[in-house]
Amino acid sequence: MAIIIVETLSDTPLTPDEPTDVDFRILNCLQERNGTWRYSLLSRDRHRMLCTFDSPDAESVRESYRKAGGFFNRIWTGEHLSPVEPLANRQMNALMIVESFSSSGFSDPWWHKLLSSYVEQETDWIQSYRSLDQSRLVCELNTANSEAIANAYDQLAFPYDRIWPAILIQP
Repeated sequence: MAIIIVETLSDTPLTPDEPTDVDFRILNCLQERNGTWRYSLLSRDRHRMLCTFDSPDAESVRESYRKAGGFFNRIWTGEHLSPVEPLANRQMNALMIVESFSSSGFSDPWWHKLLSSYVEQETDWIQSYRSLDQSRLVCELNTANSEAIANAYDQLAFPYDRIWPAILIQP
């Protein structure tokens, strides 16, 4: 199974805690294609959401959303990156997401520099997803200080698109 990330940005607040018929149709369509929802990360302002799925491929998830009438901005296949030590528990009052894009990619040497900067910032790295072409990166962190994360990325001259506090939504 592949790990699939669905990015959604909405002008109106998203309400995954109150599932709609469309949400249920997406999950049913996905189940028909042997996929499962893992969890979602919702921005605290409720306008941005990342959903993670286990699925045979990204196209199965795309088809499920389209067939069910769901909307999304981007769907991509990713690899799971996690600490050697067990994952840090998500702290709901300090869960922060960093989304990054780089056309030159996020290589392993780049990645190791970033992990070192998290340690220096006293930030718990929970886990990340990197697109298979290495151009996209989503990092889940425990930190209440988004400015420190932005400064760390800036000091390393690493790109990031947005940093946002998140709410975890699980099945």
